[in-house]
Amino acid sequence: MWVKFNSPLWTSIKNLGSPFYDPLKLSDRFKSPEELERIRKTQPGPVYDFYVSQNSHIEELLFTSPENRISGQSTPFENSLQAQLENDFEAEEARLRKVQWAVHLSVGANVVLFLVQLAAAISSGSLSLFATMADAFMDLLSSVILLMTSWAMAKRNQVKYPTGKARLETGGIIVFSSLMATLSVQLIVESIKSLISGEHEQNVTWFSIISIMGAWVTKFGLYLYCQALNKYPSARILAQDHFNDLIVNAFGLTMCLLGTHMSWWIDPVGGILVALIILRSWSLTAFEHVILIVGKTADPAFLQKITYIALTHDPRIMEIDTCRAYHLGHNLYVEVDIVMPPETPLHVSHDIGESLQFKLEKLDNVERAFVHVDYESEHHPEHNGERSV
Repeated sequence: MWVKFNSPLWTSIKNLGSPFYDPLKLSDRFKSPEELERIRKTQPGPVYDFYVSQNSHIEELLFTSPENRISGQSTPFENSLQAQLENDFEAEEARLRKVQWAVHLSVGANVVLFLVQLAAAISSGSLSLFATMADAFMDLLSSVILLMTSWAMAKRNQVKYPTGKARLETGGIIVFSSLMATLSVQLIVESIKSLISGEHEQNVTWFSIISIMGAWVTKFGLYLYCQALNKYPSARILAQDHFNDLIVNAFGLTMCLLGTHMSWWIDPVGGILVALIILRSWSLTAFEHVILIVGKTADPAFLQKITYIALTHDPRIMEIDTCRAYHLGHNLYVEVDIVMPPETPLHVSHDIGESLQFKLEKLDNVERAFVHVDYESEHHPEHNGERSV
């Protein structure tokens, strides 16, 4: 496991002129590089991995918010942190432009590759190559769907879609995955028919071989480009798509050649196997994104992060009654219930809750945050849970 010995937290701990806000004294549990090295030598394995993970978690909690102040004035550490945040924002904008390029390049490449592989499949009559051609067609369709959803998401309409259109991307991926699975089933049916009839002719030419090889090289380049941007859902789904194509095209061409030079039935069997690979991959993808639409909870590390932010947001917050985060698409909705003294004026509790809401909504992947202020924690749930079952 890789360790950042020159992390911002360790640098700040060593530099007395760079204080940081740590109300729960988490930095006292932060292991120095020397301590980690000693643990690695004396207690290798799970114990060492635990402390490395704990260091990363502490650093994530302490620097999860731009506000890291001890007094009303900016410290040298805050200034350097602000500069880092600005640089990160500019880098994020550059990466988003690269994601747009990845989508456009994938669309253009998939149009050309579909036409080339269609010609190769028709000229050879190979069911394995027809399977790779069908995969290329679905690649084209997926790129078009992602492009259309990105265009639709960019056109905001606060009246008609008050929470935005971010879930369009997840919906588009589910639609595409379902179409991919349906086409795979049809390919399996056609290959089985060919095996039962015992009649199958194919004529593999150099044009077919060169076409599939060219498609493989192109997909490999696109895979490397999209994989470098796998932080973003669109780039990640395209990278998965290109990786699947690398396997499908190589396997399809191999089965096609074996069917030509060894035995005829190898080619339809290859078509079935290619279709099964496609069916499994995109069925799993559809299932994963359906779970996100349904409202899967966020991972424990993120829940701990928002709990820490709420707990340390203001000293007048007595308790954290509820803290939950769940997906509605790729982004997250956050709900936090805080408890304040009963005598707190309304305008004070409002301002504290609103500022906490703004802070939570600045986190990556948080689409909306809802903060509810209460004066005690011993009460029934605010929402009717039976209605949501």
